[in-house]
Amino acid sequence: MGASAAQAEQRRTASIADTWPAVLLLLPAVLLLRYLGEHSWAYWTGAVIGLFGLTGAAFEITAAVKHLAKRRKPWVAVWALVVLMAASVHLVLRLAERW
Repeated sequence: MGASAAQAEQRRTASIADTWPAVLLLLPAVLLLRYLGEHSWAYWTGAVIGLFGLTGAAFEITAAVKHLAKRRKPWVAVWALVVLMAASVHLVLRLAERW
């Protein structure tokens, strides 16, 4: 009885593997700002895509912190935090650079 409840709880919690949708939104935004950022259409497109990526990253960062607090897959959680935080900071710096 206890094992099935633990498995159900594990299925309900967010997985670190869910990090990649946020990264897949942050990457094109950063690339747009890096290579085509002098064009206003690329800047605003990158800003909108990046906003969705930052929203997803915020949810995944909280999930990674919860994984760290529960000591569940700590190295994976740390890796996810590093990747998401680096991409988020880089995006914000690129947006602020042109502003």
